[in-house]
Amino acid sequence: MKKRLMAGLCALMMLLAAGCGRGDPDVYKQINSQISQSQGGDAPTPGAPRNQRRRELTGHLTIKTFWDEQVETIIRDFTALHPGVTIDLIKVGGENDLRSLEDYGTQTVVELMSGGGPDLVDMAGFSVWKCARSGLLCDLYTFMDRDPEFRREDYYTNIWEGKEYQGGLYSMPCSFLYKTYWASRPLLEDAGVRLPDTLTYRQMLRLQEEVTAATGESPRLIPGMNPYTFFYTEALSYYDLESRTARFSDPAFLDYLRLTKERIPILPDNDMDRVIYDDSFMEKDYLFSDMSIGSGSDLMPFLLDHKNITDPVLLVNTAGDACFRSMRDYAIPSSSKNQELAWEFLKFYIGPREYPEQMDSAEAQKYYFTYCTFIPISRDNFFRSFRFWHRYTQSFRERDMAEYPDLRWKEGDREALLQSALERIDGWNRRVSREEAEGEIFGECSEDLAAYYYHDLLTAEETADRIQNRMTIFLQE
Repeated sequence: MKKRLMAGLCALMMLLAAGCGRGDPDVYKQINSQISQSQGGDAPTPGAPRNQRRRELTGHLTIKTFWDEQVETIIRDFTALHPGVTIDLIKVGGENDLRSLEDYGTQTVVELMSGGGPDLVDMAGFSVWKCARSGLLCDLYTFMDRDPEFRREDYYTNIWEGKEYQGGLYSMPCSFLYKTYWASRPLLEDAGVRLPDTLTYRQMLRLQEEVTAATGESPRLIPGMNPYTFFYTEALSYYDLESRTARFSDPAFLDYLRLTKERIPILPDNDMDRVIYDDSFMEKDYLFSDMSIGSGSDLMPFLLDHKNITDPVLLVNTAGDACFRSMRDYAIPSSSKNQELAWEFLKFYIGPREYPEQMDSAEAQKYYFTYCTFIPISRDNFFRSFRFWHRYTQSFRERDMAEYPDLRWKEGDREALLQSALERIDGWNRRVSREEAEGEIFGECSEDLAAYYYHDLLTAEETADRIQNRMTIFLQE
């Protein structure tokens, strides 16, 4: 069971590094399948909500989701607390369900436009702003404002602001993640180069040039990268949802296309090294490595003294925006006849939660994969869930570290190091301010990008023109 926990954590982090939540249903399914397998038979001990007064609720809800295994446990907890509530869950994309993410999206939009559909709907990866513009979704700020129990200050409101459309919040980002990168300590030291506090893709390419010139080494840039790696953050500068305009013909986008094609090679699929304990590939082979912050396992580089990597730094786009990806995203349709009850469930889903002080390893494993995946939108839940991960995996890490004699804990008080790491990540959590381009936007551009990067069928100018035309139509639909 202990081995399954650590295997689950490592597999989850590898999938996150590969770019989950970007409109790729296969990766999304892999993550939730890993969660489901790691939980095993019985459901975990319920995570009791904190600071919520018990009110007797009654009524019926219908919830629709694309492969959110966690919501089943949340439903169980909610109906146990409120026996007068019944909930039907419509799941699309399960093990024996061949409907695609695209099928789910099309069906859901048709249901919303017809005035039918669920009371709460999973919108992760979709263009929520289009449904909001058409009046199909409720502004969640309205529910917050009239709910005396709800405290906005308990949440990462910057994430909400990053998802706003015309001043409203039309889906709830229940959890999120974002990218940081660590760098090769030996290569930077040999080159006499300092790592900045944040990194853009241009700075990374420039540092690669400086290190190569100073050391004679030729490190590759990032394991597992491809020409699309920075598109999700850089594309934000070239379209505006509120004005529904695109400007991919801008010379700056042409420069981005040329630079990424020239400098970012197409690497094999198995080129996916990621630091867990062994950082030897960061000695000379690579200059940077992706460190997506998305769960308690990402505390490790702050606590362990890896000899070949620096502390991670936050990725920002050329415009200076630190970007996040929403991983669980639920909306209340305007057509719902049970909007207040849907809000109560959504509030329960994201609300402050008790994390057990005493739990055996099997129960801890189930609990973690149910309640602690990704960064919770609740700030209190972030601190508690990351501490929970640290407490219940420390013995496993001690065992695994024995296989790497050069790896040590950082010097200093362990609790102080942990608190410092939590505060640093919390600072990043509060700084990320823009949502990456959603999967639908990448889908509009992917055919032309592939023709340019992979098949040499288009010039940079032709690629930009085609994307400009596609995005203009998409934004005006």
